[in-house]
Amino acid sequence: MTKKGYIVIIAILLLAIFVTGCTSKNSDLGSTPNSPVKSEPISRTEFLMDTVMTIKIYDKPDNKILDKVFSRLEEIESRMSATIETSDITKINKNAGVKPVTVNPDTYFVIKGAKYYAEISSGAYDPTIGPLVELWNIKSGETERDYIPSSQDIQSKKSLVDYNDLELLDKNQVFLKKENMEINLGGIVKGYAADEVRRILIENGVQAAIIDLGGNIFAHGEKAENLSWKIGIQNPLEHTGNYLGILEVKDQSIVTSGDYERFFEYNGKKYHHILDAKTGYPAENEITGVSIISDASIDGDALSTTLFVLGLDKGMELVNSLDGVEAIFITKDKSIYLTTNLKDKFSLREGNSDFKIKDY
Repeated sequence: MTKKGYIVIIAILLLAIFVTGCTSKNSDLGSTPNSPVKSEPISRTEFLMDTVMTIKIYDKPDNKILDKVFSRLEEIESRMSATIETSDITKINKNAGVKPVTVNPDTYFVIKGAKYYAEISSGAYDPTIGPLVELWNIKSGETERDYIPSSQDIQSKKSLVDYNDLELLDKNQVFLKKENMEINLGGIVKGYAADEVRRILIENGVQAAIIDLGGNIFAHGEKAENLSWKIGIQNPLEHTGNYLGILEVKDQSIVTSGDYERFFEYNGKKYHHILDAKTGYPAENEITGVSIISDASIDGDALSTTLFVLGLDKGMELVNSLDGVEAIFITKDKSIYLTTNLKDKFSLREGNSDFKIKDY
């Protein structure tokens, strides 16, 4: 259930989106006297949280802002990575079944958000998925394996996955009730990080920027006065770089999960990285990709996994119950289902006529 791949190669939301009109050189952008986009952007790319992260600022060429952004991203990784020995998450996991651990307030905030999404989805998203993630260990770039975990091992690890056994106590204390339980925030932490980047940009007066945290996109502000950013949504049945359609957004997060980001084949069957905590296996339903458009990226990050696991019917029911959240569901039969408020903001790319936008 942790997700969304590692490097930009597997980002579902393309880096190619930026050529659809984000710089003043592009003909569809233009530049008005009041446009926030004044010149070529300043940009920085670093490898953090096991992914490539790129920040582009279009209206304020100040590298000190990028210094602040990446310092904060490093801090978040140091606290919330499950693979860093000194992190809050590692400390919680090492003390599972032993004692509560006091964590940083931001770590507590993210875990609290993770448990909230576990609760409203009845465990379709579960931050205690760590033991299953380690067991499957599905990596970027894999194509085939000559084994999968045994059913006995899957059942053993599955018994350790239960968000109800994750306790949030006073004074930023977190406790896992069972020994060998493990928290993994891979399905939510990049969303929180994107929100923190946006906060820093706002505090420093930035009005136009693209935040790309390994495919978690935040289109900050607008690309020009009263003009939306144009975001390409990956065709889940094609190689990365072939976009299915264009989504127009302003000051919103776009996060996608798909069954083609990290996967391998075993005995002719595809096994992807989005795990269903209830079965212990990769989620199986009609969905091949789902994109979440939200005001806060932490919501989109958690929900993209959640809705993928839930499938179309339950996923649509959940997203329609939430304020400020929209979704694009892409099914294996090449159907596209949009929540109501996206119907005038998403358009199919010319040549993708085999996909059909359908009413739900």
